[in-house]
This record gives sequence, structure tokens and C-alpha cells, in this order.
Amino acid sequence: MSDEILFEEAGGWGIATLNAPERLNALSHEMCRRLGARLARWRDDPGVRAVLLKAAPGSRAFCAGGDIRALYDLRRAGDTRGAMAFFADEYLTDWRVARFPKPYVSLIDGAVMGGGVGISIHGSYRVATEKALFAMPECGIGLYPDVGATYLLPRLKGSMGLWAGLTGARLGQGDMLGLGLATHTVPSSALEQVEARLRAVDWRDGPHEAVEAALDSVHAVPDAPTPAIDARHEIHDLFDRDGVEAIRTALVAQGGDWATTQVEALDRNAPLSLKVTYRALTLGRRLDITHALRMEYALTRRFVETGAFLEGVRAQIIDKDRRPRWPHPALESVTDAEVNAMFEPASDTPAFGWETDA
Repeated sequence: MSDEILFEEAGGWGIATLNAPERLNALSHEMCRRLGARLARWRDDPGVRAVLLKAAPGSRAFCAGGDIRALYDLRRAGDTRGAMAFFADEYLTDWRVARFPKPYVSLIDGAVMGGGVGISIHGSYRVATEKALFAMPECGIGLYPDVGATYLLPRLKGSMGLWAGLTGARLGQGDMLGLGLATHTVPSSALEQVEARLRAVDWRDGPHEAVEAALDSVHAVPDAPTPAIDARHEIHDLFDRDGVEAIRTALVAQGGDWATTQVEALDRNAPLSLKVTYRALTLGRRLDITHALRMEYALTRRFVETGAFLEGVRAQIIDKDRRPRWPHPALESVTDAEVNAMFEPASDTPAFGWETDA
């Protein structure tokens, strides 16, 4: 367990390496807890001027999410307390990334989804290679885009965040840069040189200035496709609607290959998840990261208690039959009262701060 995430301090850097390649660096509870605790320590350590987050060499993904299988096993055993302890520590770590006062650099080489988004995209600098792939596919497992995505997604251009959250769309390097999910792009083959350049920065210029200058010096605008940005006007026109049913109706009326693909994506996802996601992302436009994560903790507690989460994980990860039998058969069967109930505050919502006994 102790080798799942590695830490190093050298040359003014605090370096965290995700080291669970056998499960695509999916975050375990221990990884979340240890990273959060280390950030709290590094924040107050004058010898640490900046933080670098990366995946171990040879990893097929940067971080493909949280360890959903472990959460499924806890929930199947009736242990909602253990599952919520994981989410509490995960969201606290996400908060610490978002509030980290020093430069925080993520080298994203491969898939960054779910929990991986929470520990990287909220940081000050995100370096994406041509292998980078961003997605928030939680509606497909009976959850919703969390880890601070209710703050992040509404701040993308137009209706891009709502589209990405509802459909679980996958965004490559070009779209990540164009939408601001990445701040810099480099070839995967150059990552060793990028890290060497970062380790050699002159801190006398000031931490943020030094790190930004180093990243600017290696940044290479990619010749990469940008399908999401190319479709931005269509996305905004069809997803800027009053509710998920209205979005689906507009897509069906539009017709054509692209719109049909979006309808199919919506129809694969849990109806309750879609309606909650629409509401959460709408509310998230007015929330800061702290209040967004507080809302998410309450939402997650409700989802963990519902059958949609268990069924979604079963269909996508356990049995892999890709045929979830959702508790709600269609969008129309989800009532406003049910959606409202999901947003009731949780009495055990954790405090978000820097204090830790870990």
C-alpha cells in the first residue's frame, strides 16, 4: 500500500508520483489520504517552493479515476461509512490542490478521469501530452461528476461543461488546451526533459514566475484535432436548454450523426444521474470550490445509498455487460421531488482546511 504513491523532496520541489499502474493509477483511499496530508505539510514547508504530480514511468494512464471496485465492495457489504470516509478524504485532498498557494504542476500523460481530475486539473499548471484524455464519465456508473467538477465544468466556455458532464465526452490534448483544462502541451517523448527543466528552475525569480517561465519555454502548440471546440456552437445551441429532457428533444429533432451520438450517450447513463448533474452544474456556476465540494459530499452520500451506483458499477466494471438496469427506466420517471431530496445537506459534511492528524 505504501508504494502506491511515492514522495520526494529535491531542489525546492515536492514531487508526488502515482504508482499503481496495474489499476491505471486509480486512487485508493490510502493514496488520497497520504497526498492530502503531504500537501498540508508542503504548504508550510519553506523548503518546498512548488509541487509536481506525475505518473510512474510506463503507466498506461495518468489517473483513470478512483478505485471504484473497492467502493463497490464496501457498499455491497453494507459499509456506507467506509465509502463516505473515502469520499471525505478525496474531496479534502481536491480542496487542498485547489487552494494550494504554491505552484502545483501536473504532467498529464494518458487518461485523466474522475478522481484523477480532482488531484490535477484544480492545480495551477496542467501539462498535457498527445496521450492525454480528459473525461468525467460518472453518469454511466450511477453517480455524477464530482471531485470539484461541479465548480470546474460550469466554468468551461459556453455549454461545454454541461455537455461533457452529461455525456461523459472524452477530450483530447487539443480540446484540453483550447478549453483551459490544460495550460501547456508537450510531446510525451519530451516529459523527461520537461521535468529536468522544472527541477533546474531558478527560484530567485519567484516560485510562480520561475515555474511559468520554465513551462512556457517547453510549451509546444500541438497539431491536434479539436472536435469539441469545432462543435462548440452546436453544443451550446443544443445543450443550452431548460432541463435534460429539453436537451434530448432538441438533439433528436436536430438529427444527423453527431446529434444521434449524443442521444445515445445520454441514453446509456442513469436518468437520476443526468437530472442531478444538470441541477448541480447549474448551481455550480454560483459556487466557489469549497461550497461546491460541500454540495458534492451531500450528493455523493445520497448516491451511495441508492441502487443506481451499485448497478452502474456492476454493469461497467464488475460484470462488464454494459447493460445497466437503472432504478429509473427513463428521464420522465425521475420526479422533481426525488432530485430535490438528493440535494438535502448532509449533517456529517467534513470541514475543508489544512489541519490534519495524518
